[in-house]
Amino acid sequence: MSDELDEKLSELAILQQSLEEQKAKAADFYDQLLRLKAEFDNYRKRVEKEKIDARSWGKQDVLMPLLSLVDIFEAALAQAQSAKDVKQVSVGLEFLHKNFSSFLKSEGLSPLDVIGKTFDPHLAEAVEQVEVEDETQVGQVLSEIQKGYSFQGRVIRPARVRVGVAKSLTPSPLMGEGRDGGGRGDA
Repeated sequence: MSDELDEKLSELAILQQSLEEQKAKAADFYDQLLRLKAEFDNYRKRVEKEKIDARSWGKQDVLMPLLSLVDIFEAALAQAQSAKDVKQVSVGLEFLHKNFSSFLKSEGLSPLDVIGKTFDPHLAEAVEQVEVEDETQVGQVLSEIQKGYSFQGRVIRPARVRVGVAKSLTPSPLMGEGRDGGGRGDA
């Protein structure tokens, strides 16, 4: 019986040692898990801060060229005040417009070309309908009320346009004598 007892005690000691080893491993894994969680939280906070910083630097990259446009605008204002005729003011405004348009183009912004083309609701918003005699102008964009723009190929602001419609035989109360398109409120 003593051999059996010794064997059981030995087995118990081995099991207790194994249990202690497994507890130590579990504690080590738990410690690693807590460290990884803390590292991930720190990583997430750092990435969020970097994203905010990148946006801020991106704004700075856009604002720096705008400063030169402000300089040009201020020079144009000074010249407008001392200009002797409207032609000089007009030349200054054209120069300012050219520089600003060039800046927008360099940033990836470009105006939409819709006048004289078939109305496309993906590029323009019809805010007015105009009755036309010429059937080739039906469904065509006749003029722009407000320019539309795309940024890197994606429309960010549709053009607001006047679209040609066939001349009706009887006046429609919605047409408002060919000026107010389809009862849409403010232009």
